[in-house]
Amino acid sequence: MRSNCILPGTRWPRVLLSIASALVLLAFSPAKADEDAPAESKPAESKSSEPLTVDPSNWETTGFLKLEEFCLDCHNADYQEAEVDLSLLSTAEKVRDNSELAMHSISMIRFGAMPPEDSALPTVEERRELADQLDDLVYHATCDLRPKPGRVTARRLNRAEYNNAIRDLFGVDLRPADQFPSDEVGGGFDNNADVLSLSTMLMEKYLKAGESVASSLIVDPSTLPSLKKTFADQTLNTIGEAKLASFGEWFIRGDGMVWVEVEVPIEGEYSFDIRGGTNLTRSALRKLGEESDEKDDDIDDEDKDNDDKEDVNDKVNRCVMVHDEQGRLIEVLDFNYQEKSGPTDGESFRKTLTPGKHRFFFSPTDTWADELPKPEDRKDPWRLGESISKRVQAFTDEELAKTVLPAGEKVEIDRRISSEEFNFKFKTVSIDGPSAHTRQDLPPTQKQLIPRMARQRGDRWEDVSKAAKVNLEPLMRRAFRREVSDEEVTRYAKLVEGATDRQESFYVGMQQAITAILCSPSFLFRIELPESEEARELAASGEAVPLSSAQLASRLSFFLWSSLPDDALLNAAKQNELIDESKRRYQIRRMLDDPKSNSLGEQFATQWFGLGNLNARDMAAFGGNEEGPSITVDHLAAETHALFDHVLKNNLPVTELLTADYTFVNDSLADWYGVELPNPQEANKLQKVSLADAGRRGILGHAGVLTLTSYPTRNSPVLRGKWILENVLGTPPPEAPPNVPELEATRAASADATLREQLELHRADPGCASCHRVMDALGFGLETMDHLGRLRPPSDPSVADATGELPGGRSFRGAMELSEMLANTEGRRFADTTVRRLLSFAIGRELRPADRCFVEAILNDTQSDGFRLGDLVEGVINSPPFLSTSVPAS
Repeated sequence: MRSNCILPGTRWPRVLLSIASALVLLAFSPAKADEDAPAESKPAESKSSEPLTVDPSNWETTGFLKLEEFCLDCHNADYQEAEVDLSLLSTAEKVRDNSELAMHSISMIRFGAMPPEDSALPTVEERRELADQLDDLVYHATCDLRPKPGRVTARRLNRAEYNNAIRDLFGVDLRPADQFPSDEVGGGFDNNADVLSLSTMLMEKYLKAGESVASSLIVDPSTLPSLKKTFADQTLNTIGEAKLASFGEWFIRGDGMVWVEVEVPIEGEYSFDIRGGTNLTRSALRKLGEESDEKDDDIDDEDKDNDDKEDVNDKVNRCVMVHDEQGRLIEVLDFNYQEKSGPTDGESFRKTLTPGKHRFFFSPTDTWADELPKPEDRKDPWRLGESISKRVQAFTDEELAKTVLPAGEKVEIDRRISSEEFNFKFKTVSIDGPSAHTRQDLPPTQKQLIPRMARQRGDRWEDVSKAAKVNLEPLMRRAFRREVSDEEVTRYAKLVEGATDRQESFYVGMQQAITAILCSPSFLFRIELPESEEARELAASGEAVPLSSAQLASRLSFFLWSSLPDDALLNAAKQNELIDESKRRYQIRRMLDDPKSNSLGEQFATQWFGLGNLNARDMAAFGGNEEGPSITVDHLAAETHALFDHVLKNNLPVTELLTADYTFVNDSLADWYGVELPNPQEANKLQKVSLADAGRRGILGHAGVLTLTSYPTRNSPVLRGKWILENVLGTPPPEAPPNVPELEATRAASADATLREQLELHRADPGCASCHRVMDALGFGLETMDHLGRLRPPSDPSVADATGELPGGRSFRGAMELSEMLANTEGRRFADTTVRRLLSFAIGRELRPADRCFVEAILNDTQSDGFRLGDLVEGVINSPPFLSTSVPAS
């Protein structure tokens, strides 16, 4: 009945599935003449990269007749089952006009799911001829003339790219995009331009993220804890006898000192300002007998005859020594003579202080200015400070507490103070800080983002625009991935200027400018419009437009790093070097050597192999943490990332991903696999270990892949076979029809039925058998490992079921033989899958029929050297779809 050909939910008819089923068998099968040869002697690669010489007229008299015989009964203009009309492929011209339908038909044919087993079936040779003929026709229809590279929609940064861009732009891993909605996936990747829409909610998220990032990068120091304190009058503590004068100065004896205690909030440089002076002359010193004989000999006769005459040359400069609570000399200040009632002199210095409580002691000495050592000769402790240092060290808290004036107590003003007895006065001691550029609680990015500060005069800021432009230009160049004009920079500098005009600080203005940069389309989107006049003329004529060097720099960095170009790449773009293949190759290899290229594994390989779906796995439900080391999904994914990165960085054949007899594990995975770490001291780091005797090879033996393709309580050969078809052979099977019963429903046949027996019953439906006969065979090869990737003991009954046979008589036993067989007989197909996934990820769109030309060219160029992964990546970068684009007519 006609209903037997319907596949509900898939919108693809059983006839097409039958053709697809046939051609997946053909994809696995060697040429007809070699069908009886041993499997290892006859690799069954995909069809030759060199298309056959096609006479389009032959299609109508040969190939289309086969479609008509086996398919058109259900898929014609009058009866379009699943809305598919294969009569649209009746001529070579129609195949060219409907190349998407033709390519999808070929893909389904190569899977081989139709016709159902109870229908008339074409022979293997008929299926092969049909697939090859249609494939050649599509190839020539799309590749004979100049193939178009295709157009990429303006691409928004996805979450990973946004996070990485913030990290590389500012040097801090803030990860603001973790709060964004999940990105849609198109063609298997979340960087597909066609699905990266921008909603109102996401725009609000961008604004909040920009503000949050900017406030994390730059902080207005005035909003942070600081110290600004002045000690004067009764708040200035004195040691020794002292008198308070009318204007609040403390007059102290020669052996006295003042001291203060402060709480320093944060490490930084603090400024000290001390107001005071001496009111003692040389003649007064002589009268007190405090002047040395040596100094007396140096005083001329005229001075001796006028002891009482206070000439300006006869006034003493005194020094004040500053010690901390530990008695360390931290500064020596020089004070001039001051009239007893005159204004005080001021001396300042700066000192870096650590957080916490500090005491500072200020002690005048009877020393003349010409006796003071030069600043560079002052040692710590300086000889004149030794006695004071010891004295400070001897003070106890109780002694110092007695020198503090109790709250509310008043000191009587003394208006009769002897200059000879109380010969030095302190007016104030002020401590202020920390200075904005030295405080340790500022973000480390502040100095980088504000290399030039505007000047502040009271409440006003000066030279704001000039300083802002100096700060913003290099940031905008990196953020926008291109050179920026002075006009562009000026627009953002005006935001800073506007903030200061509103009485906000220069720092706040810089925050607002950075927020605006992070919300700009030039940051959020990758827009590739023609830049030169020549490019615009090409676009107007409908020709492909080569990307500019700056656009290539952006494509390169987001492909290899999922992030912004660095300065080296931007400088190469500025010199127009990236359009030169040899110079571009140098940049590719430099970038692959950079640790940031690990993102190719973390982003591309994760999505290619579906490892992101591990996050939905509850490892506790899988029984992964019942005993022994705790296994996390991050551990599982990291192993595959590391192998991919190793193969890429060492430019090994891509089949090494299937055949590697080593892997990368930490202590948890090492215990899981039963291998020893070569360096137990670095147990948390991934280390390369041998799997030569571990019964597994490559990614098909990775616990992450095996867990991903299992159920919590058992293996699933179906899921594992499907995974191999999709990710290794690039031939995804159709979804199962909804009316097919679950595997568990077959258990009624026998309570003791093995998994293989249950699947055989499951395949009793002819509509299921054509898909499952290849898919299940692949999955059974992995039965040597359980649902968490642990090797099963040889006595386990499932191990006996770990056998399979593919068309052409290629049989295998266990995961190791399966991996080796796929690498040996399906190497080009795996390389084809790799290139198609790489190209789609690199250019941000799903591939089209015309892209097949470029894929084949890359495979041809790399085949002789074994399809090395680094060469495939380089081939993708040097392909027309990567280097150019099509621009829609305006």
